[in-house]
Order: sequence, then C-alpha cells, then structure tokens
Amino acid sequence: MKLSTPRYTFCLFSQLIFMFCDLIFNCISLFPKSRDGLLVLFIFQDLFLILSVTLMLMTFFSTYLFQAGLVEVLIRKFRAAGSVIAAYMVISVTLHAVWLLEKWSYPESVSTPLLIVLFTLQRCLSPWYYFFYKRAALRVSDPRFYEDIDWINRQLQTH
Repeated sequence: MKLSTPRYTFCLFSQLIFMFCDLIFNCISLFPKSRDGLLVLFIFQDLFLILSVTLMLMTFFSTYLFQAGLVEVLIRKFRAAGSVIAAYMVISVTLHAVWLLEKWSYPESVSTPLLIVLFTLQRCLSPWYYFFYKRAALRVSDPRFYEDIDWINRQLQTH
C-alpha cells in the first residue's frame, strides 16, 4: 500500500498539530493553580503524545520496508528519533505523575528537588523531541520507503 499524497498530507498535518498542542501544553502548564486544572491539562497532553506516536507508527507501518519485513532498515534510519521520542514520553508522563501526586499530597507546596529535576529534564528534552519528531515525519515521506527496490537493496548491502 503506497502512501498517497493526500493521505500523507493529512498525516503530516495531524502530526504537526499534535506537536504544536504539546508545545502549547508545555507553555501553559505553569498557570493552573488547581489540581483539577493540572489533571485535565496533563491528560490532554499525554493523549496528544500517544496520538502523535500512534500516527507516526501508522506511517511507518504503511512503508514498503515494513510490509516486506525489512524493519531493520527502518530502525536504522529512525533510531535517534525513536530514542528521543521514547525518552520524552517517559520523562513527560513521569513528570506529570510526580507533579500531580505532589499537588494532591501537599497542595500548598511549591516544589521538591525531584519535581525540579524532572521539570528541567522534560523542558530541556522537548526541543529535541520537536526536532526529531518533525524530522522523522518529513523523512518518512521519502518515496523510496514506498517503492524504490534498488535503494532498499543498497541499504541492505551496506549492513
């Protein structure tokens, strides 16, 4: 199944929207003072993260490489992006869980060292996530992933 231009355009547009929503949620996460506001914000942010990764995986699954069982070529080409995306998701979900647990246990507390470390890690990793996610979304649109048998043979011969 070849990824058609309108379908790919829709996928790419959706991925960019999900990434933009994550950026917006990161920006406004400091403002809610209530636990309920933070809970709703974090639920939506994590939902958009899951949807963006699901859409990226669906795009990978539609490549000729994946359908032909040549997953190692895809893994080699997108290893860095996959690592950064996975790390960002783990750090984000961990930050959200710790932040909410702290808000529920100690509503008046400002922060703990663990929360500060997680917050700093998540904020430092987010530009890398945006860069690698967008780059992977654009690179997977290469028509060679969908039809160029000669290119695939060259990729298999190099490793």
